Amino acid sequence: MAETLLECETEEEAFDRLEMLLNLAPQDGTFWVGGDLGYTNDPTELVLLRETPGEEKRPARLVLRVHMEHVAYPHIAVAIGILERYYCPMGIGVDNGGNGMAVVQELTTLDKFRTLDLGPKLHGYDFGGMVTVAEKDGRLLKKRTKEHMTSLINRAFQRRELLLPDSDREIADQFATHTYTFASNNNVVYSKGNDHIVDVVRCAMLARERERLDDIEVIVPNLIPRWTDPIFP
Repeated sequence: MAETLLECETEEEAFDRLEMLLNLAPQDGTFWVGGDLGYTNDPTELVLLRETPGEEKRPARLVLRVHMEHVAYPHIAVAIGILERYYCPMGIGVDNGGNGMAVVQELTTLDKFRTLDLGPKLHGYDFGGMVTVAEKDGRLLKKRTKEHMTSLINRAFQRRELLLPDSDREIADQFATHTYTFASNNNVVYSKGNDHIVDVVRCAMLARERERLDDIEVIVPNLIPRWTDPIFP
């Protein structure tokens, strides 16, 4: 894909080329987008989660995965903009690494994306940071971001609220081989390398939870950790 985009001489050509390569079709439903954004050594992964109206539990199905290698961040921003135009997702979550920060800045500041008004729905997540999960007695309860993302996926798997496609063996392989260890400070350290799809689903699931929290009463979560081996059952 990178070589094809380098041949484009204008932004309009790059947009048309990306739209052709993505080959999208509008669908009914409620959507969330996740992005694990790389460039030089790491690939870029984008996923689209869909909830279908009328289903009792409304599970989130992974209906689209976009894999890109050596694609520069301006083109990644255009790809996310195309997903926004086709599916109008409720939330978009991306990793807040160097490339992720650049993409967020493009999408929220450049005039060509201004009509999309992505500011309220586009979130960059620091995997090494903390995220608020609830409020108790006026105090915010926080968890480490990556651990909380992982617990969201585990809980969704256990309740069959996250459905992955059987046809994509790379997705199954990455989830099956993702492992963890404990650091000297007892923090969880997750395996690196073959984890880009897992990370992009982490971002999409956190974006989904963040949107839902606006409609949830103040709660006290059960913070007792449950460790599994492997991480995902």
